[in-house]
Amino acid sequence: MSLAIGCWLLAMFSGMAWARMYTGALTFGTVLAFVWAQGSTLASWAGWLQVLAFGATPWLLAAQQEREAARLEALRKDEAAQMARLSDAARSLLSLQTAAKETEARIAEITDLYHVTQETARALHVQELFSASLTIAPRLLSVSGLRLIDLSGTAPQVWRASRAPDGRLIPSDGAAVLPLEQAILDQATSATRPSGTTVQVSSRDVPAGLSHVAWVLLWREQQPLGVLVADALPQEQQQTLAIIANQLSLQCSRISLYQQVEALAVTDALTGVSVRGHFMDRARDELARAKRHRLSCTVMMIDLDLFKQKNDRYGHLVGDVVLRDVARLVARNLRDIDLIARYGGEEFILLLIETPVEQAMPIAQRLRQLVEVHPIRAYDELLSQTLSVGMAGFPDHGQTLEQLVERADEALYAAKRAGRNRVIAWTPPVS
Repeated sequence: MSLAIGCWLLAMFSGMAWARMYTGALTFGTVLAFVWAQGSTLASWAGWLQVLAFGATPWLLAAQQEREAARLEALRKDEAAQMARLSDAARSLLSLQTAAKETEARIAEITDLYHVTQETARALHVQELFSASLTIAPRLLSVSGLRLIDLSGTAPQVWRASRAPDGRLIPSDGAAVLPLEQAILDQATSATRPSGTTVQVSSRDVPAGLSHVAWVLLWREQQPLGVLVADALPQEQQQTLAIIANQLSLQCSRISLYQQVEALAVTDALTGVSVRGHFMDRARDELARAKRHRLSCTVMMIDLDLFKQKNDRYGHLVGDVVLRDVARLVARNLRDIDLIARYGGEEFILLLIETPVEQAMPIAQRLRQLVEVHPIRAYDELLSQTLSVGMAGFPDHGQTLEQLVERADEALYAAKRAGRNRVIAWTPPVS
């Protein structure tokens, strides 16, 4: 009987492994061993039940194993199908994320383009254009400095700015072209304009020492207008630099056309006073006469306070009426020998001939008061306007017209910082 039980146990193990040949052989051996050992029991139905139990249980166990294996295989296939679906979903999600990032990048480019255009559209001269670009550039570029090399004149002129600790780009005094800038100019001016584009970030033949400098050449009708140079520009921001340079290129073209027209014109069409170029020519002549005869004269810069808000609220047509009325009122209250011109936008420049600053101060205050109380009828609007005035006098505050204009402009900004609607004369900084 022990032989039968041993064969049966082996058959059970074989059934668990589902080895058909061994299970059949061991089951057959189990039955023979049982018959040999307990043949007398086959005379009763209990004996046959024992034979049936010894012979059927390994096969039942084997069948159960087969069902479990089939169920496991089905689960594996289902899991594989689910993993395939998850993989497809992950790829679709990744594709959507990539598309979303590309869309965001495109929106950012369009936004950058709008901001650059908005900040620089009012500039009438290259220096103003560069100053305007410094308000938007720190938000778009992680650079240590920015330079604009102007090639529109007879000699290159460089405007520079460096990043302050608070993140702003602060203009620095212009000077002669540095060796590094000359190396960039040599490369830039020898480049041919890329077809179908306005600007191009250079990445070829960078001279020694320029590994962290990127430059973009500005074009107008196949002629280089200038070079925009970024110090320590990250690689991933080169496209942003190209967007900024593209807008500066368009604005430089507009400024160049404006200056050509300005050079030909004498009178500003809107206000009726002189244009800037004509004023500067006459003012230089008067300043030379004052030097010869040891006379005094005063340069006065006038800015219409909060004029942009009127433009934004009432529109440019109303703003034009305000500009025209103020210009005419100021011009009517000057002597015939004095000079007045529209300097740009809502700024006017005056030269009071043979008038020192002490005598010019009450004149400026009278002009300010006249404008302040003067009602301006602009279409359906009745408006008022105030002025901020800065002054600088020859010979005490400067010897050249450029010095006087710069210092009168500094005094003007001091008047605006002090609250507007006031007159301030330039004073030297306290050392």
